[in-house]
Amino acid sequence: MNKYLEEAKAMLPHLQEMQQQIHQFGGIRYDLRPSADLIIRELKEIGLEPQEIIDCGIVATVGGKKPGKTVLLRADYDALPQDEITGLPYAATNGTCHSCGHDYHAAMLLGTARLLKAHEDELEGTVKLMFQPDEEFTTGAKNMIAAGVLENPKVDASFAIHIEAGTERDTVGKVIWSQGASYSAADRFFIKVKGRGGHGSTPHNTLDPITALCNAITTSQHIISMEVPAKERAVITIGQIEGGTVANIIPDTAGASGTIRTFSNEMRAFCRDRLIEICETTCKALRCECEVEISPDGVPPVINNVELAREIQPWIEEICGDNHYTAAEPLSFGSEDYSWISESVPAVIMTLGAGTPENGYIHGAHNPAIHFDPECMPYGVATFTNLCVNYLKNHK
Repeated sequence: MNKYLEEAKAMLPHLQEMQQQIHQFGGIRYDLRPSADLIIRELKEIGLEPQEIIDCGIVATVGGKKPGKTVLLRADYDALPQDEITGLPYAATNGTCHSCGHDYHAAMLLGTARLLKAHEDELEGTVKLMFQPDEEFTTGAKNMIAAGVLENPKVDASFAIHIEAGTERDTVGKVIWSQGASYSAADRFFIKVKGRGGHGSTPHNTLDPITALCNAITTSQHIISMEVPAKERAVITIGQIEGGTVANIIPDTAGASGTIRTFSNEMRAFCRDRLIEICETTCKALRCECEVEISPDGVPPVINNVELAREIQPWIEEICGDNHYTAAEPLSFGSEDYSWISESVPAVIMTLGAGTPENGYIHGAHNPAIHFDPECMPYGVATFTNLCVNYLKNHK
């Protein structure tokens, strides 16, 4: 067994203790003070000097005794605004739920910090540890970058791990990563249609915004079916429609909101532009006005650096054996604000298996009943550690 994995497995009770505390604290966006305080205490206990560069955005470094490159390891640790229904003895009771596994991410990075400190003399450079708030609302990474997380020392490469459960591929300890596009861009949009209301019995005296909106929504799918090349991946989803108050009155306005998901910045721009064009012209043809707003909080796709993704394969095999998988295909249509890091430095994000349906882990991410197998955590700790040691050695 790899020495890092052996030591990480011995650390499992402590990893579980930290994960369970962070899980019970919950918290969303930047309201993570109990977890932030725990992380700071743990890092200081290890012998590191954490800094809070934004509210609940914590950074610490290990290594640096020998000159060399700098690797950034990132863990998010915010929860979701859900009522947890796991029945776990350490379930959150404050209307938030760690249904995306970020409590595990933070615990694994704390374990990695402890393991790296124990092997600090093996580091031919520096490892920077990034504990990030507000991944779910997609501003945390961007704000930490603005606050200087990629500088002093300047980051040369970065790694992140996201745990997954609920599918057959999520064998405990299985590491999966892509060579290229990994997570999709996500853009939220809002369609507002203005017409002229009136009585339902005389629609000819009105300008019906609901009919115009429905036509615009239907026509927007032409983008996916006929305009996006077959080799590309893109999704336009309408998740909400609003309009009217009673059955026999045509309203003055109607609206809808949804998301666009794409895997390249070029396709992202194309789909956004075409959605606006189609909605505006379709509604105009039906004598209504239309405004499409694209949220400024969208995130670009996560693009794993291909060269780095290939380089790390033997280092992952040293931890996981043949329990890994890498391919040119994306990991998920979900989004990740790690994209801001992958746009800035060579980066690779991986998924770590944390339970299959066969073993009772039947729920996927963002389900308030989800739970994960804690046995996955030593594999995350050992993988992070082995990647850092070998990357710094290879790039000294």
